[in-house]
Amino acid sequence: MLQKRLERYDTALYLRLSKEDGDVASGSKNESNSIANQKSLIMDYLQSRPEFRVVSIREDDGFSGTDFNRPAFQAMMEDVKKGVINCIIVKDLSRFGRNYIEVGRYLEKLFPMLGIRFIAVNDNYDSLEADTAHDIVVPFKNLINDSYCRDLSVKIRSHLAIKRKNGEFIGAFACYGYLKDENNRNQLVVDTYAGQVVKDIFRMKINGMSQYRIADALNEQGILSPMEYKKYLGSHFESSFKVNPKAVWTAKAVTRILTNEVYTGVLVQGKQTTPNHKVKERQEVDEADWIRVENAHESLIDRVLFDIVQNLMGRDTRTSPNETQVFPLSGLVYCGDCGHPMVRKISRYTKKKADDAQTYGYFLCSEKCGKGGCSWHRISEDDLMEAVLGAVNLHIQKVLDVQEALKQIENAPSRQLMIQKYLERLSRKEEERKKAERLKIGIYEDLKDGLLDKEEYQKLKAEFDSRIAEADAAVKELKRQIAGLEGSRSANAPWMNYFQQFGRLEQLTRWAAAIIINKILVYEDNRIKITFNFEADLNRIQEILSAAEEHKKEAI
Repeated sequence: MLQKRLERYDTALYLRLSKEDGDVASGSKNESNSIANQKSLIMDYLQSRPEFRVVSIREDDGFSGTDFNRPAFQAMMEDVKKGVINCIIVKDLSRFGRNYIEVGRYLEKLFPMLGIRFIAVNDNYDSLEADTAHDIVVPFKNLINDSYCRDLSVKIRSHLAIKRKNGEFIGAFACYGYLKDENNRNQLVVDTYAGQVVKDIFRMKINGMSQYRIADALNEQGILSPMEYKKYLGSHFESSFKVNPKAVWTAKAVTRILTNEVYTGVLVQGKQTTPNHKVKERQEVDEADWIRVENAHESLIDRVLFDIVQNLMGRDTRTSPNETQVFPLSGLVYCGDCGHPMVRKISRYTKKKADDAQTYGYFLCSEKCGKGGCSWHRISEDDLMEAVLGAVNLHIQKVLDVQEALKQIENAPSRQLMIQKYLERLSRKEEERKKAERLKIGIYEDLKDGLLDKEEYQKLKAEFDSRIAEADAAVKELKRQIAGLEGSRSANAPWMNYFQQFGRLEQLTRWAAAIIINKILVYEDNRIKITFNFEADLNRIQEILSAAEEHKKEAI
C-alpha cells in the first residue's frame, strides 16, 4: 500500500536495549550509553529533515526484542491509535523488535493500514519509499534478527544448564539463611544471623510447634521476615507474597523454609522453564527433570532432622489453652483399629480430702463418635508414657549394640571379602539377564522364520521374561547389599549418632520422641505397637551383620 507524502510528520523516536545486548542502564545513570547513542544517531538524521516534528521519545531499556509487551512500546502504540503520531523512527529494525513474524505484521499490515510512516535509519529503510527490493530485504533482515535472538537464547540456556549441573547457584537472590559469596556469585555461603534463625525454626518444629506458632514466636522476638531482611541487606526485592506495608513472618513463610532442601546442602534448580525465546510464560518442570546437586554448599540442617520434619509436617500438635509446652507424644499417637489420630484430653477432678483440683490426661480415638465410628477406647497418658519410654530405651540399646557390632566388621578383612563375593554374584546375575535377553530375541526371529508357532513362542517368551524379572530383582538386592557394605550404612551414620547422644532416657522429651518415634498405635485392648524412625536402615544393617556372620562360618 503506497503512502502519500505529508508536509509534516508528528514523530515518535523509539529506542530499545535488551539485557542480552550487554549495555543496560547502570544504577548511576537514567539511561544506558547505547540508548544515548541511538537517540544521537536519529537526531543527526532529523537535522536536515524539517518535515519531522518530534512529539515523543519512547525508551525501553532492558527489554527483550522478542516480546512486544514493553511499556514504552505500548505507550507509543496508544499514541498511534489516538492519532497523536503518524511516524515512527528507530535506529535499525532490531531496535524495533527481533520477532520476525511480529515485526513483519507491523511493517506490512498494521502500519500501512494506519498510515504510519516507519523509518529504520541504519537499515536505509523508509516505508514511504520502499520498493520491491526492500520488500525482499526487510523480511530477510527481520529473520536474521530473530535468528540472532534464538541462537543467543540457546547459548544462554546451555550455559545456565551447565552451571546448574555443576552445582552453581544462578538465582537472582540467595534464599533466606544464605548469602552469595562475594568472590563467587554462583556460590552460596551461610549467613550467620539468618542461618541461626533457620536452625531455630527447625528446632521449634521438632519440639512440636505448628507453623503458625513458630511465625508468632518469630514476630514476637522482632526477627525480620525474609523479605524485610533482604531490604535490610540492601536488596531491591519485591514478592507476590507481600500483603502488608511491612512484611511479617507467616505460616506459609515458615513452611517454605521447613520444606526447602537447600538447607541440607542440596541445590535444586530448573523447576521452571519457558518453552522458547518468544514465549515468556513460565511452565512447571516435572520433578524427575529437576537438577539436584548434593553437597553444593554448606548445610544448615542435617538430613536426619530434615527428613524428620517432613514426617511431622501436617501432624496435629495442638496444646490446651493452659499449656505452654507440647506434650512429648503429640501428633505421634494413632488408633491401631481405624488408623485415625488419637486426641489428647485433659479431665479435671477434685479428691474428697484435697482442696486442689487434679488433672488426668488420656488419649481418645478421634473417630469414636458418629455412625460407623470407631469403638470407644482410650488410654491414660501416664500408662502410655511409661510403656513408650520402656520401649524407646530398649530400641536405643538395640541400635547401640548394632552400631558396636558394625564397627567390628567395618575394618575387618572379611568385609572386603564379602564385597568381592557380592560383586562376583552381581556379575553372574547381570550375565544371566543378558543371556535371557539374547534368547528372547532369538525366539522372535525363530517365530518370523516359521521355526516356532505362536503358542510355542508365547510359552518360551513367558519363561524368558520370568528369568529376566528374577535376574533384575537379584541385581537390585545385590547392589543394595554392596552399597551397605561399602559404607552407606556406616557405624558413623548421622542417625545412629543421635541414639548415642540420647543413651538411656530417664524421661521422654519431645525432642527424643520426635527423632526416635515414627508412629504409636494403640488398640482397643490397650495393646501398643511402636514403629521407629530409621527402621529400614536398621534392618539392612542387621542383614549385613547376619551375612557377615554367615561368611565367617563359611570361612571356618
